[in-house]
Amino acid sequence: MRIIIGGAGEVGRGVARALYNEGQDVVLIDSNPNAIKEAQSIDAFVLLGDVTRRDVLKEAGVKDAEVFIAATGSDERNMLSCALARDLLEEELPRDKYPNRKPLLTIARIHDGDLIADEEGRLSRWSGVDVAICPHQASIDRLTAGLKSSSLSEVLPLGGDAWIVEVDVSPTAENMASYTLDQANANIDGLPKVFTICRKGETAIVPDGDTVIHAGDRLIFATIGEHTFKRISKAAGHTEPPYPDSPRVAIFGATALGRQLASEYLSEGSWVTVLDERLEAANELVGSSIGSHKRLDVIHCNLGDVDLLREIEIVDHDIAIAALDNDHENIAIAMRAADLGVVRTGLVLDDSALARVVRRIGLTYAVSERRVAIDSILMQVHRRVPGHYQLMPSVPEIVAMSATIFDGHTRIGQTISRIEKKGAFRIAFVERENSEGSRMMFRPKPDMTVKIGDRLILFASSDDIQKVEKILER
Repeated sequence: MRIIIGGAGEVGRGVARALYNEGQDVVLIDSNPNAIKEAQSIDAFVLLGDVTRRDVLKEAGVKDAEVFIAATGSDERNMLSCALARDLLEEELPRDKYPNRKPLLTIARIHDGDLIADEEGRLSRWSGVDVAICPHQASIDRLTAGLKSSSLSEVLPLGGDAWIVEVDVSPTAENMASYTLDQANANIDGLPKVFTICRKGETAIVPDGDTVIHAGDRLIFATIGEHTFKRISKAAGHTEPPYPDSPRVAIFGATALGRQLASEYLSEGSWVTVLDERLEAANELVGSSIGSHKRLDVIHCNLGDVDLLREIEIVDHDIAIAALDNDHENIAIAMRAADLGVVRTGLVLDDSALARVVRRIGLTYAVSERRVAIDSILMQVHRRVPGHYQLMPSVPEIVAMSATIFDGHTRIGQTISRIEKKGAFRIAFVERENSEGSRMMFRPKPDMTVKIGDRLILFASSDDIQKVEKILER
């Protein structure tokens, strides 16, 4: 399948690298020679040119493409290039002459969520964009989940209440360090499933029951429910204060992301304080739909004034989150809040490399919007198998996916063991509706039979994804 990506920045390169590793035919376009130079390490077809020019898209082979992804830094250019790609395809292969040609899926990275708000059904008609990716909400979901257990290295969603959780094993993990995985499971009641162990200087491994766990290992769990995060953290030797039912949350920045974060925490019953140096931004929040909420305080102040932060009792907040538009300012503010005694601090960054560094330091929990955008775009590219598609930074060669078994699916009635034998993947959980109509997660047994409506959550090698899709898409 040919996939054309406009924009060779971090998002474009990340998507291209993942798709190239799957064996897809990838074309990457950018007008910046430096971006093109960085992209050449991917070994895909890299083209220097303007993604909003018809001749460039023609040279990229848009008539042979099934997916066009616009991931430049400009929302307007992204939307324009999607419309141009669609028009060029119609010009090259008009539908009336080629009724059987494959449709072109257009995906655009959007930075300003207000640009596409409430446009879901109309967006494709007026813009040429089939799917708009604005990662604000997905970033918030990851951040709020990760802050529930601040000792976790990574928390990644798999839809529903399924999660991938990464944690480093502490030397104080009495029931885990120096034990085999089977012994650890016997020692720790209800320990979720470990599917990968990352060891410094070694290749990640898929453990069996006899694999010995060492202090310093990073364990990657597949788990069900946010309530299991504390159990995982404790098993790995980390001690955390209890997470309050209605936390007091400080948000630095009345940005679009900050306002969305405030709304999210208010809806959960939290007490929220939003601080911003810009009077206009603070006034805009006060005049918004949540501005009069009784559990919201909005403060216009100098965010670098440590005495003022002490005066407003920042230390009495359970959570502090930096949501400004500048990565380095966010890092400085989150670190300052941690220094002043806030137990749980978090921030949303653009740069995924900076987010990894911040998490490695361990003083705050960071989420990268670019990383979230990459995952969201890949999920749409793989929409032939409806569900989640999740890359794991610690184990880039393994992909987590989910797949729904719909009416008429060829796998209905087959056992888990039979389905797994058809491809190189492991099914970690099955989500199924119970007799009361609620969705439940089950650890599958080999003889478990797949039913209509089941959602399979599985792990596969990145170079087996096309094979996995063929098995599960029908």
